[in-house]
Amino acid sequence: MPPEMEIIEATNEELLLGFKLIKSPTDGFTDSVKFELKQTFADSSYARSITSLAVQWPWVASGGTDGRIFVYDMRTRKQSQIILSHAGRVNTLKFTPDLSLLLSGSDDGHMIATRVGSWTKEYDWQKAHAGQAVTHVSCHPSSKLALSLGGDQVLNTWNLVNGCVAHKTNLKNKATLDFQTGCLSWSKQGDHFTLSGPLVLEIWGIENAHVMRRIEMPSKPICITWLDGNECLTGLDNGNIAWISLKDEDDTPPTFILAHEVRVKAIAYLNEFLATVSIAGQIKVWKIDMETRKLEEIARSFMDCRPTDLGLLDLRQFGNVRPVEQRTKVEEKPKAKVESDQSAKPAAPRGFVTIEYEQDKKLDAEKKKEKKKNKKDEESSEESNSSEDKENDDFSDSDSDVSSDHGHRKRKPMKREQQPTPASKGKAKQQKKK
Repeated sequence: MPPEMEIIEATNEELLLGFKLIKSPTDGFTDSVKFELKQTFADSSYARSITSLAVQWPWVASGGTDGRIFVYDMRTRKQSQIILSHAGRVNTLKFTPDLSLLLSGSDDGHMIATRVGSWTKEYDWQKAHAGQAVTHVSCHPSSKLALSLGGDQVLNTWNLVNGCVAHKTNLKNKATLDFQTGCLSWSKQGDHFTLSGPLVLEIWGIENAHVMRRIEMPSKPICITWLDGNECLTGLDNGNIAWISLKDEDDTPPTFILAHEVRVKAIAYLNEFLATVSIAGQIKVWKIDMETRKLEEIARSFMDCRPTDLGLLDLRQFGNVRPVEQRTKVEEKPKAKVESDQSAKPAAPRGFVTIEYEQDKKLDAEKKKEKKKNKKDEESSEESNSSEDKENDDFSDSDSDVSSDHGHRKRKPMKREQQPTPASKGKAKQQKKK
């Protein structure tokens, strides 16, 4: 079965993309199971490039250069909120592990803690780093502390319970870190955190707030992820991944694994699987072997976009609420078979109740009277019609009798009126004169 996770990818081309692992068709000659990445969604709601990303069930938050933060509810796969708290580029986004706050840092110098669910401002540190840009934020596993880096080269430790600064560490005197400090990340247990410079990665301890181990790198560290409390993986600018273990001695060099041909832009770990993306847009999914410290590639894909950040969404936490498209089929019920000797019995009539009122009774009586009158009129008309038919029959019978005598009965000849002649007209005039 493919791992139940979804890769969320932020790009410089104003696109938020999603990919999911599925089984690829096999040729039947090999027993090894192969997977492929299938794109699940693409959102183009952004006006400019996406610069930061935070993924934690069930929310996905992304910030861009226009200062807006888009929040998505992955249970419904719809946009839930647009946060307009910043006036500059959003450089970093992080959810607290208990999913109570969303921390964001911007070029406008503000570091803001937004309450998850209501999406209202819980804290607004307007000058978190002396008014300069906030570049990195990382939350402690207890959700009570947070670390932040900014343009002032100061590492701030924040108390998220009361919203105050608990501790400040000036990094300007750290020559190894230079002015390009990055890779700020807490370990899984919260006992260590990391900082990186141009060619070095430092692991700090929380007990005494000093560097426990400093590892020199052949290339600049770009991104980092922790596997547990002692193992971490770092993506480098030359395309390699450095495997670092605190169980080894201090002088033990890390294990380098070739992952991409160019810079590893982002890296994320979830449920024994690792996802990486290069600056060229190549996505790879790896299966991790903790004992041998090796990575086995199980899938890869390529996108025509420049990636900026990457996150993994654990689909197992959705449970039954996971949005899955289901097509329901309507099956016809089988008809009851009727034997040839037996005929199908008609359904028994169902009883019903009627309610009658006095007004209805009066109306019914009047209607009955009208019907009786109409019947009488119809009967009288029928009788008159029948009598006329009889008379007509008598006339027809007499005519037939005359024609059947063959001349035995002679009709009297009718006298015809003679037209007056001119002589008769003159006689009549003379009689009138007399």
